[in-house]
Amino acid sequence: MKKILASLLMIMTFIISGCKNDSTNNNRIYVFSQPGCIHCEHAREYMQRYYSNYDIKELNIREGNNMGYMMGYARKFKVSNQNLGTPFIVMGNQYIMGWGNEQMKEFNRYAKNFRPQTGSKK
Repeated sequence: MKKILASLLMIMTFIISGCKNDSTNNNRIYVFSQPGCIHCEHAREYMQRYYSNYDIKELNIREGNNMGYMMGYARKFKVSNQNLGTPFIVMGNQYIMGWGNEQMKEFNRYAKNFRPQTGSKK
């Protein structure tokens, strides 16, 4: 059992390292979300309303390896699996978890480090 678990952890490490290639875009904001999450919906609506011209990539954690990517960022920020939740927003070297008034203020503060896109969106 320990060998299987160790093998799985090793495989996940290789898979998650693939996320590093996408993180070279320093102007992109990543939003890890899931269907049915009301806080994710509120965050999405807020970002669409006030930050529609920013490079925001939403990743449904129930699709593909998006959960693995989120877990990789959680490790980077030292967020334990027990405390991990959605929305999980990665903004460069900062992260925000959950959505409410405090998280909205943090988002606005961190967004100042990002540039709006010019021309058509994505």
